[in-house]
This record gives sequence, C-alpha cells and structure tokens, in this order.
Amino acid sequence: MFTIIFSFGLITTQVTAKLPSYLHACSHKDTNYNQCIANSIDSVKDKVCAGFPEINIPPGEPLTIDKIVIFDANNIKLYLKDAKIYGLCDFVVNSVNADFEKLHFDIDLSLRHIYTNVTYDFDIHLLVPIGHKGPAEVTSDNLGLKVGLDLKVLTRNDKKYIFASKATAKCDIKSFKYKFIEDKKELADLHKILDDVVAKDTKEVIKAVSAAFEEKLSRFVISMFNDIAFSRYEELFSPEI
Repeated sequence: MFTIIFSFGLITTQVTAKLPSYLHACSHKDTNYNQCIANSIDSVKDKVCAGFPEINIPPGEPLTIDKIVIFDANNIKLYLKDAKIYGLCDFVVNSVNADFEKLHFDIDLSLRHIYTNVTYDFDIHLLVPIGHKGPAEVTSDNLGLKVGLDLKVLTRNDKKYIFASKATAKCDIKSFKYKFIEDKKELADLHKILDDVVAKDTKEVIKAVSAAFEEKLSRFVISMFNDIAFSRYEELFSPEI
C-alpha cells in the first residue's frame, strides 16, 4: 500500500524535463541490453555526484551518514558521527545482469577510492574513564560493490511510469586507513589506545561501517533512480527505442 501511495505521489509532483543527451536509452529487446545498461551507468556516473541541473536533481555527493555505532558496551563506546563520504562516482562497472521480465537488475561495481570526513566519539573505561570527540579522515581503496535493484511499472492515464521499489547494496571493504586531524600532545595516549582497539577488532569495525554504508547507499540508489527515470519510461526503457 505504501508503495502505491508513494508512486502516485511522484506522479502528481514530478515535472518532466527534456531528456538530456547523456542519458542513454536502452531497449530491453536489444541483444546487448546488459552492456547498454552498463554503458548508460558509466555515462552518468560523474553526474550522480555533481548533480543533474537540467532535470533538477541535486548533487549526490557527499553521501552523509549521521551516526555509525562501532562499539556500544559498558566499558567501551566508539561512534562515528556526521560521516561525509566522497568518491562514490569513481567506479568501474564490472557487469550488469538485467532481467526486464522480472524487473530485476544486478550490478557489479568496483569503487576505486573513497574518503570520508568524520567525527569520532570514543569513550573507554580502563583504570579511569578516558574519552574524546575529534575529527578524522578515513580512506579505502578498491571496494567491491554489488547492487540489486527491483523495479515496478504502473500505468495511469495511459502513461507508464517506472520506479525502484527495493534496492540492496553489499560492499566488500578489504582494508582502510585513517588519520586523526588533531595532533595535540595531550591526545597522543588516547589516540594510541584507539589505534590498538581498531587494530584488535578491525573486522568488527568493517562490519559495522559496511552495514551503515549499505543501508544508506540502498536508499540513495532508490532515490536517484526514481528522480531520473520515474516519468521517463518510454524514453529510457521502451522496446521501440
């Protein structure tokens, strides 16, 4: 029910602008349909981050995550707050597997390099409580990213509309580097403790960050697809293209 209400809300609010030349149409009758979709994604990747002013879509970068919980125990807490993620459009499309009959798309990507500005909030109880909030930069190279996208088509007043009803993102973060922006001497011991915590539980850190990133990215993919394609079914997906 929510999907239906949401979809008709889009119909009444979205204004269709002329299709920009960089948006490539793909007929699902094309024998090279998967490659056409891959080429289309590649052709707009820079625009995803910079925005589509011609069709009133704002920049998608940075991708912001308000809070990531790494540890939340009585003796140790580590949160990452106000994470701003850059570099999401520096990717390679490895493959696309599209099933237009089922309106399902599987997309395999590689992200070359992402970097994040974030505030860490760390609190640990040793002999005495130690805690601090401060800025940090985090980078990661060669991330794997698999996106599954489920679409729906509806018709109203003899016009077809297409929208993403569900997206799932799975990322493979192989490693990461980080640095503290503050270099005050009085923070050296705390930074060393935090370094030791991260080194000891790297897998848990990656697991927590991956889950938050995947959830945010899934919502972003749905929003971006619907902004671009919703009222442009005939222009982008018609078999007569």
